[in-house]
Amino acid sequence: MKPQNRQRIVGLALVFAFIFSGCAADKAFRERQSRGARDLGERFLARNDTSKALEQFLKAEEIYPDDPYLHYDLALTYDMKGVLDKAEYHLKQAIKLKPDYSDAYNYLGFVYFRQGRVQEAIEAYNTALDNLLYQNPQEAQLNLGVAYLSLKDYQKAKVHLEEAIKIVPTFVAAYNTLGKAYEGLRQYDKARRAYEQAMELNPESVEAYLNLGKLLYKSGERQKAINCFDKVIRLDPGSDRAEEALRYLRALRK
Repeated sequence: MKPQNRQRIVGLALVFAFIFSGCAADKAFRERQSRGARDLGERFLARNDTSKALEQFLKAEEIYPDDPYLHYDLALTYDMKGVLDKAEYHLKQAIKLKPDYSDAYNYLGFVYFRQGRVQEAIEAYNTALDNLLYQNPQEAQLNLGVAYLSLKDYQKAKVHLEEAIKIVPTFVAAYNTLGKAYEGLRQYDKARRAYEQAMELNPESVEAYLNLGKLLYKSGERQKAINCFDKVIRLDPGSDRAEEALRYLRALRK
């Protein structure tokens, strides 16, 4: 190779190296800027200031749109604002950027479920669980239980809810939902124990007192049911659950 050709090749290599290092430095700079805006947005979100949070997240997206965790934050913010179609879009973007993002699959399933797309929700939850490295499988198991409960497939609901409790034995929400699955299977003693376990784990679980109260109402255990409904009203006054408990109390006290 002629000396001048060798020098030309070396020169080109240096130019490309400079260009690529510059691109990498620019990308790192944009990532840092975007992360700063995302961190600020998360602080606003923690204070339930969704408008300021969204402003920061959109700024972060404009700077660096390839952050899957930013898209998750955007989905959460849009969800809190009641804009489910945009929440769905950003969760899909997060998954596109990070195909093993199980939390995003689980959340996408939750969005589908609330849109009435139960089978799609089930598929998303199962995809989340396909990742053996998923750190929160109990959440997807609970959501699968809720989905099957809505389809009145109480046996499948039971299987997933029992699995959630096996993973996290103190999972109050899973005990509450499992009790409903047992009721659907007419295993009332097991339902009662599930609600009582939820109450033992969290003595202020309004849902557990309401669920147990309704079960006791059906079984004719009048005074125990009254005690549960009274507890609901004391723990969560003025809420929809308190109103429901009050309706039962009126029926019991006629």
